[in-house]
Amino acid sequence: MVLVRLALVGLALATLTLAYAAEPRAEVTLPWNDFKTLYDKGQAPKDPPAVAPLAYTLDHATYTGKVVGTGDDAYALLHVTIRGRMLRDNAWASVPLLSTNSALKSAKVNGQDAAIYLNNGFYTLVTNQKGVFVAELDLAMALMTADGETGFALPLAPTGATEVSFTVESPDKVALSVAGGRGVVQGDVGTEHTVSAVVPSLGSLAISWQKEVKELLAEKLKPRVYAESQVLVGVSEGFLQGRANVNYTILHKGVDHVRVHVPTDVTVLDVQGPGLSDWKVDAAGNIDVALNYEALGAYRLTVDYERALSGATQVPLVTALDVARSVTWVGVDARSAVEVVAGTATGAVPVDVRELPAALVGQTDFPVLLGYKSRDASAVIPLEVRTHADVDMLVTLVDSAIIDTLVTADGRRMTHLQYAVRNNRNQFLRMKLPDNAEVWSATVAGRGVKVAKGDGGVLVPLVRSDASSGALSAFLVDLVYVEAGAELGESGTARIALPSVNAPTSQLQWTVYFPDNAKVAKNSFAGSIRHVEWYSTAPQLPSNATVTERDRQAVKNAAAGMADTMGQGVEPVDVQLPLAGKAIYFEKMLALDEDLWASFDYRIKKP
Repeated sequence: MVLVRLALVGLALATLTLAYAAEPRAEVTLPWNDFKTLYDKGQAPKDPPAVAPLAYTLDHATYTGKVVGTGDDAYALLHVTIRGRMLRDNAWASVPLLSTNSALKSAKVNGQDAAIYLNNGFYTLVTNQKGVFVAELDLAMALMTADGETGFALPLAPTGATEVSFTVESPDKVALSVAGGRGVVQGDVGTEHTVSAVVPSLGSLAISWQKEVKELLAEKLKPRVYAESQVLVGVSEGFLQGRANVNYTILHKGVDHVRVHVPTDVTVLDVQGPGLSDWKVDAAGNIDVALNYEALGAYRLTVDYERALSGATQVPLVTALDVARSVTWVGVDARSAVEVVAGTATGAVPVDVRELPAALVGQTDFPVLLGYKSRDASAVIPLEVRTHADVDMLVTLVDSAIIDTLVTADGRRMTHLQYAVRNNRNQFLRMKLPDNAEVWSATVAGRGVKVAKGDGGVLVPLVRSDASSGALSAFLVDLVYVEAGAELGESGTARIALPSVNAPTSQLQWTVYFPDNAKVAKNSFAGSIRHVEWYSTAPQLPSNATVTERDRQAVKNAAAGMADTMGQGVEPVDVQLPLAGKAIYFEKMLALDEDLWASFDYRIKKP
């Protein structure tokens, strides 16, 4: 047997590491075959596995259903089985399974409840299943009946193969047809009449039946068209925005033109649909849409439009023309600070917004306020839109204020203010300083600025906060000022004031440094700021790095253009406050534009 001695000093193996801290040198003896196996496993593969071009495929779908109920309460109940395959390991995928034209009752994947959400008109599965998965769905479809013929249409998710089997129970002879079906087989067992077929997966499943068997050839049949319109109207200041999705069900024979009607006072922005070749609007508000193929089964047309808004108006509806039967669902939402008041509708019935189709409600992120259902092409839905005056919103906020005031024995006071400011629009921070206060230095976002006099105070130029994750970041405003005062006596009352600012302060923390040889009476504190033994939270200030250099330059430009500034053309000096003495702490939560002051009694100890 060939043995290999491996000295671990200077040798690194990806799959074997032995180390002994207590010994300067260690050895391990392995048979050659074992070493070769470990070595080969540590090598990178010569041909890394290729990544699948698609995350998933849908191989096969089976639709099995029947009619449940009678008369106007009848509907189609379908059980759908879809077999798919995940092609990438440890990958998530969104898999469209079923059109939202249907009412989904349950959905399971491999026997477990499925994670389903609405996306682009389909109930969509979110999964990271490995390998083959089987989705089973139970759903209901509304039936459409006209001139003795009944049917439904359901857009299909694209699968490799699609089979259908459907049963209608009737004591009369019933002929069933599957639009676009191949290999159609019909059978009768007693009162049950069944049809089965293979249908193209890129179209829709459209099944219809009638009591009398038609003897006409397929090419002589006239198309029968049904329509369901879903209209969403958004109310904004000055105009209405509308989107109508017209879902057609086309039986017997395809059509290469569809027409819809819009009010003559709306502006049609766009018309979209599969295979759309051209569209035009005439003076009567009729939109003629030409297709480059004959649509059969399910077809969706989308119309986007808008209308100028007055106080009282009507909901602009889109109605389908040249159809055997149509129904229109209407939803109204508010997209700005307006009040929407509904009038009395004619030809339309108000419904709870929860009864509106999920595909309609899912088009908007705004709450749908009103819902209607109509089968009348001349329906009128009046609205009154009331616009109210806007309320001024907070545009500047001081998150925290950290303030130090040094009081000297000769009565002078030096105050250092540090504000954490978030600003959206204000050009200045207006500060009303105590009487006879003199500003010594000011910086904004780490850059020295000059302040201006105005409106009984001073104006400190601000920058606009950077937006970070949807929120405004804070920057630092730093200011030092001094006040002249009378020399402290052997005893007395010290009253110290702070500047008020034109922005609310969430938390103010103030430290007053009084001469060491002074004794402060504990029960003598008064003022609008509360005396505390220590702050409720540790002082926090933002970093200057949160503001860009361009914003700092904006501060400099704003300051340079102000009149009546101190030291025209001179860069302010950065002043450091020499803090010493007895520290007295004050704190206030939510300081508004108000007088900020504190007072206390003291006695000076003479040496």
